[in-house]
Amino acid sequence: MNKAARTGFVAAFACCLLSGLSAAKSDVDKAVLTKYANAASFNGSQDIWGPLNCHDPKLFQDDDGTYYVYSTDAAIGGAGQKGLQIRKSEDLVHWESLSKSAIQRKWDKDWLKWVHFNMAQASTWAPTVIKQNGLYYLIHGIITDSRAPGNPDAAIALTISSSPTGPFWPAAQAASKDPKIAEILKKLGVTYKQSNIVRYTWYDRTWDDDDPSIAGQYCNNLANYDTHTGQEADTAGGWAYGFGGIDPEFVTDVATGKNVEYTIKGRKCLGMTYGSWKGGIALMYLDAVSLKPVNPADGSEIDAPADTVPGAFGIAIAGGYGAAYEGAQVIYNSDTGYYYCFVSMGNLDWDYRVGVGRSKEVTGPYLDGSGKSMYLDAMTASNFHEIGSKIIGGHELEKEFSFRCQGGQSIMRSQDGKILFACHSRTNFLPGYFFFLQVRQMFFTDDGWPVLNQNEYYADKNFSEKLESLKTSDIVGNYDAILTVRGSSISDYKPFGQNDPVSVVTADGVPTVSKQISLSADGKVSGAYNGNWELASDGYTFTVSLDGLGKFRGYVLNAVDWAKRKGKNRKTITFTCFDGEKSGEYFWGNKKEK
Repeated sequence: MNKAARTGFVAAFACCLLSGLSAAKSDVDKAVLTKYANAASFNGSQDIWGPLNCHDPKLFQDDDGTYYVYSTDAAIGGAGQKGLQIRKSEDLVHWESLSKSAIQRKWDKDWLKWVHFNMAQASTWAPTVIKQNGLYYLIHGIITDSRAPGNPDAAIALTISSSPTGPFWPAAQAASKDPKIAEILKKLGVTYKQSNIVRYTWYDRTWDDDDPSIAGQYCNNLANYDTHTGQEADTAGGWAYGFGGIDPEFVTDVATGKNVEYTIKGRKCLGMTYGSWKGGIALMYLDAVSLKPVNPADGSEIDAPADTVPGAFGIAIAGGYGAAYEGAQVIYNSDTGYYYCFVSMGNLDWDYRVGVGRSKEVTGPYLDGSGKSMYLDAMTASNFHEIGSKIIGGHELEKEFSFRCQGGQSIMRSQDGKILFACHSRTNFLPGYFFFLQVRQMFFTDDGWPVLNQNEYYADKNFSEKLESLKTSDIVGNYDAILTVRGSSISDYKPFGQNDPVSVVTADGVPTVSKQISLSADGKVSGAYNGNWELASDGYTFTVSLDGLGKFRGYVLNAVDWAKRKGKNRKTITFTCFDGEKSGEYFWGNKKEK
C-alpha cells in the first residue's frame, strides 16, 4: 500500500477502534480487531467503506501485484456512486474503497434502448474483469424492473478501460473515448458495433415487434436460446426457460492462473458462465481476443444486430426449474483434472450459501460429494438446498460473531500461488443490510475436492498463512467444530434485526452452531463426535474419521480468527476437511484457547 493509500486507510479506521482498545502491541493488525466491532461507523462516503458494502465481489490481481475487487452497486442508504464499486489492496487484509466507481453511468445508448432501460430503477451487477493486450475488459450485468415490478429486463454488457480503476467504457464507444484503447484495438483489428453480449427479459421476446421505435432493429438481438426444448427462451413462460442476464464469469485454471481456451470451429475462445434461478446456469463461448459471442455452428463472431442463433448463448450446466442458483463460477484445476462448478444459492437475505460439484467435462454433469447432480430434470424450487456440497454457509462458533448468506463468490490464483476465494457475507449481529467483503484461502485435498480455511485470510511480516509442518502437540486440544448440514425442511426463523420471523430453509437459513470436540494425542476424537484423527508425515495433511458420519480429508494449519468478539490473541490452529465418499459434507473447526 502506498503512503497516500495507507494514510487514507488509517484515517478511515481511526473512528472505528474498539472501545477501550489498548495501545499495547497486538499479535494481529487492528484491521482484524475492528472489522466487525463497530461496523456502523463505516456508513459514510464511499471512500471510507473499506470492506463494508461489498456485494458480489470480483477479485482481480494486476501485473504489479495489486489486488482489486469490483462489486455490485450496493450500499447502506445508497451512499455510494452508481456503476460498480472498486476496492484495492496490497495484502488482502487492508482494503481501500475508491471514491469513483468503475462505470459511472457511462452506458451504451443503443443498449439502454434495447432493454427498455429506466435510469431511476437500474443497477449494475456482478462484474468480472480480465486483462489482455494491455487493456482491462469488464463484463457486467445491469437490471431494471422497467417493464413491471418484479419482472426484470436485464443484459450483460462488455466494457473496456486502459486502467484497472476505470472509467470503463462500453465496447462500442471505448475507442472514441480513450486513445490508448483505440490504438490497441486497431492493432488487434477489432471493432464493435455494439456493447452487448446477452439480453434477458421476463416476457416473450416478440414484444419487441410491437414497439415501432425498435421493430426490426433490435428484435431478438442476441437473445438467449433455451437448451431444454430447443425453442427460443421465455416463449412458453415458466421456470424451465431462459437464462437470467446476470453474473458473467470466465472459466479459469486455478493451477496456472490462466483462462482456459477452447477451439470452436477453428476459433480460439474463452468459456463464460452466467445465469440464474430462471433457467439455470449457462456456459457459452466468447472469441478469445474480441470477447464477442461465438456461433458454435460455424465459429463466427456475433455482433448485433443479429437474430437468435441456436446454442450460441449457452447450454445449461446447473440449476434451472426454479432452483435458486446464481453467481456461478466454473474453475478448472489441471492438477486434479476436474472442473468445479460453484454456485450461490437460496434467498439473498435469509439462506444464501455456496455449493460446489465437480466434473471431468466443462459441460458437466457436476456432481457434489454425495453424488447428486447439480443439473437434474427433477430439480425444483424446493429441493435444491439438498444439492451442492456446502463449502461455505451460515455458521456460529461459540462466543464469536456469527455470519450468514455468504455468496457472490470469486475464485482466482494469485501471482505467488495462493488460490483465493472472495465472497460477501451478511451477519447475525447486525441488520441484514450490513454486508462485508471476506477473503479466504482455498486448498485441494488429495482426492481432488476444494476446501477453505474458514477463517478470513491474514498475513503480515510475522505470520504467513500456508500449509507447513505442525507437530501432534500443536494440534492436540479442544475445538469448536462445524459439520455442515443440507436439507429442504421449512421452519420459521428470526434473523438478527427482524421483528417478525421469516420462513426459511432450515439447513441453510439457520446458522450451524458449533459443537465441542477434543483431539487427543493418541489420535482419538471425543465430545460431540467420536472417531479418530491422523496427521500425515508432511505435518499438515489431516484426516478425521467420525463414527457413522464419514471420512473427512483435508488440512490443518495456523490461522487468524477474525470472528472473535473479544481479545487481541486471534491466532489459532484450524482444520478443514471434506467427505467426498459418503456424505458430501464439510467438517472444520478452530482450536480453543486454554
